[in-house]
Amino acid sequence: MAFQGFIKGVRYIPVPAPVFGELLQEIQDITELKIILRIIRLLHNKKGLERYVSIDELLADRVLSIGMDSMDLDTRRTHILQCLESSEKRKILIKINRKDTDTFAYFLNTEFERQAIGKMKDFEHQSDFEPWETGEDRPNIYSLYEQNIGILTPIVAEKIGEAEQRYPVEWIEEAITEAVSLNSRNWRYISRILERWEIEGKQNGESRKHSGKARYI
Repeated sequence: MAFQGFIKGVRYIPVPAPVFGELLQEIQDITELKIILRIIRLLHNKKGLERYVSIDELLADRVLSIGMDSMDLDTRRTHILQCLESSEKRKILIKINRKDTDTFAYFLNTEFERQAIGKMKDFEHQSDFEPWETGEDRPNIYSLYEQNIGILTPIVAEKIGEAEQRYPVEWIEEAITEAVSLNSRNWRYISRILERWEIEGKQNGESRKHSGKARYI
């Protein structure tokens, strides 16, 4: 069935701005662009800190299979691996070896993911990674919310604006990160974290240790 246009209430998937700027200018292979966009879509659906894709996951993906249906499985695997290698060189993706399964995991090379990788026990990683975002493209708290929590509705945008007036931006960024790590991707939960920090205080810019997500409910 041919595409008929976007329906009412269609979901929006946040995509980092450079994908539509300098990266769009650089990428010549349409299949590589398809794979990058599909990876962003798959990662957006994942929860917790370990948000990555594997070659097996991409090979099994129905959308990519249909989009590359002119290729047999071996050719598709080779092409996907080439595109992943190219995306790693462009610093769009970070390739990490999983020590527990001896397989490679591919993360989106954002500041949030770079910090998350440093906290993972079963991954062999470097001490630091070069970002592919330019300074002007570094996410503000609104785009950080979109990238990690969900669609930025007018109501949520208003609440974030109110929080920005009340709390340091660093607090809001940390609260979003903590909410993601606890699989509580909603503004209500983030707001509870900020309120508790305001009541209990934050020392040396570090949040106090929490016993679990129920503390903020």
